[in-house]
Amino acid sequence: MSNVTDFIDQLKAWGRRETGEERAVMAELRRGLQEFPHLAPYMHRHLAPFAADARGWEKETYYLVAALFARYHSGSKEPIYGDKSYLNMGSHFAEVVRQNQEAGDSIERRFNALLTAHPQDLHYHLRQAIAFLHGQSEATIAINWEQLFWDIRAWGNDDRRPRVQEEWATNFWRHKARITEQTSQQIENKETLS
Repeated sequence: MSNVTDFIDQLKAWGRRETGEERAVMAELRRGLQEFPHLAPYMHRHLAPFAADARGWEKETYYLVAALFARYHSGSKEPIYGDKSYLNMGSHFAEVVRQNQEAGDSIERRFNALLTAHPQDLHYHLRQAIAFLHGQSEATIAINWEQLFWDIRAWGNDDRRPRVQEEWATNFWRHKARITEQTSQQIENKETLS
């Protein structure tokens, strides 16, 4: 197992919130979003074992993913985790479109803001995206946190960011196109039956 896999497994363990200590850790991680991109001192004791050898953007990625994870699972009774490698923010936003087709255009605008975010602003857009996904879906979208970690890490590299943006865009618009096609077929079928 990689250090990132161990890190995500630890987040999942904290996310169960079975003890007061786990609930306290999640609260401290969630508070980290308020100070990001500065690394919140109360997060160090939880994240230093994983991010000790990381520097710069990579270290920020550990802190941001932990804070986003805690924010997403805030108030959830049963946290859900995705392990399918093809899941990314594009497919998560497409799932919200599937659940709420009337809001498709506004969801697309939100997604575009995230997709075009400058690395220095990515934390802000991700915080908004995670809050949106949590609120829209009642935390039923199974986010692949390890994939999100790798995507955020790549976002800080000018050569690797376009690949992540393309993958997110492909997943969003491919799924959105399928949903639009299915809706059109349903409407045609209803008109045919009438």
